[in-house]
Amino acid sequence: MDERELARLRQESGLRLDREGQFWHRGEPIEHARTLVVLHRGLHRADDGRWATRIGSEWGYVDVEDAGRFLRRIEEDPEAPGQLRGQLVTGDWVRIDPASLAAGADDALYARVPPDGERARLTRAAQLSLAPLLREEGGPFLLDLAGRRVAIGRDGGPERVRIPAR
Repeated sequence: MDERELARLRQESGLRLDREGQFWHRGEPIEHARTLVVLHRGLHRADDGRWATRIGSEWGYVDVEDAGRFLRRIEEDPEAPGQLRGQLVTGDWVRIDPASLAAGADDALYARVPPDGERARLTRAAQLSLAPLLREEGGPFLLDLAGRRVAIGRDGGPERVRIPAR
């Protein structure tokens, strides 16, 4: 295929990821569970810093409304008391630095996730799974992790373009 045509197709993929973690294609929601997992697993930063998704050897840009990563569950790590782990929508479990938790617009919670430190939005279910660890003492919310209190920070909002480190 001609390189210019391939570049045009990548630009005009019609893919969008909304603030709830739902993929859309040309205005229609993508509902097939395995397709959604493939799209989320393939999500990455292209060389120019924009979000893209890869399926096999092909890829296309994705219009990301808020965050490119989503946590569907977050909990105290049973193997490391006082630490957090989170389950991404792909099913993968990652360690979460409690100090990276931040509250944003519409009371959404975010965390930074390995390996690249990208901003991940907690789904509603993830926020509920974190509820037993949250405390409010007249100021910002705190996490109570094995007796250690960690303040929930403020989220700076979406990162539209972030050039990956090389």
